[in-house]
Amino acid sequence: RGPLRGGRSGRRSCAMAPGGTDVPREFRCAATGKPLYMPVVTVHGVAYSYAAMFDLFMSARGLPVCKETQEPIVFFPSVCPALHHFLMEEYRGVMKGRRQQDEVELWEKYGFQMPLIGDTPDEDGDAGLLDELQCVVSGELAYEPCCLSSGSIVSAHCVPEGGFQKDPNRLVACALYGQAPRKSVALEALLKARFPQEYRERAMQVSKEGVLARYAVGTWNRLPADASVFLGVGCDGCGIWPVRGEAWYDADCPDKVGFHLCGPCHQLGYHKRVISGKFNQTHMPKHRMVQMSESECL
Repeated sequence: RGPLRGGRSGRRSCAMAPGGTDVPREFRCAATGKPLYMPVVTVHGVAYSYAAMFDLFMSARGLPVCKETQEPIVFFPSVCPALHHFLMEEYRGVMKGRRQQDEVELWEKYGFQMPLIGDTPDEDGDAGLLDELQCVVSGELAYEPCCLSSGSIVSAHCVPEGGFQKDPNRLVACALYGQAPRKSVALEALLKARFPQEYRERAMQVSKEGVLARYAVGTWNRLPADASVFLGVGCDGCGIWPVRGEAWYDADCPDKVGFHLCGPCHQLGYHKRVISGKFNQTHMPKHRMVQMSESECL
């Protein structure tokens, strides 16, 4: 890991002490205006609460449209752990209420559960959060942080030409369809608020190296127009929704929502590395994955 790992004297609190109610705009959902709970970040760099994002997909005729950029949202992102853990600590009182609101709404409206994400990093203290804020490409503290649809964080200057074809985090390694995400305002606000000294040092280091963020533009590879479309089926790996091309399902999943993958995520073996999906559904690596027939698509 990079040299900035661990607690530092540069840490400062946000506008309110932990548990405070004055949550800044950067940490509010683009769809509802409420404080983010189980935050997801789109390829365009916009943060939403998980339940609000799901509601956008379920209520849209076609692809949902981003409330800020007015661009189509193609991927339903996974929760960004670093942002979730920061908010759960910094605004404990608010998050307790938000948890109840969103979990009840998602269950009563759709019969689905929230994904299984802990409230704290694996490692205690600042070191745990700093570890989650490392760029998965460089191993350094993320600068101008971007979020892939998998929830992985990368520095803007580490986004390659043509984007990411698969997640650079080998523990995830789902397909990403050439995602080249934009900088996340929420993640950068987190870094500036919680670790201002570390973030300034990282900025100076990047400046000295002379690297530029040329490709963090919020794009992805467009799929062929004649690809099969499986309406109502989203990929539990990369989050593409609806799945296009090939679609696979877990034949042994007992839950109503099921467990599904797109062709590239299945080919990369994503189902062999996880024990759940986006809605905390039951999936085990040894479950049978079966390709869906074209009669089940549009």
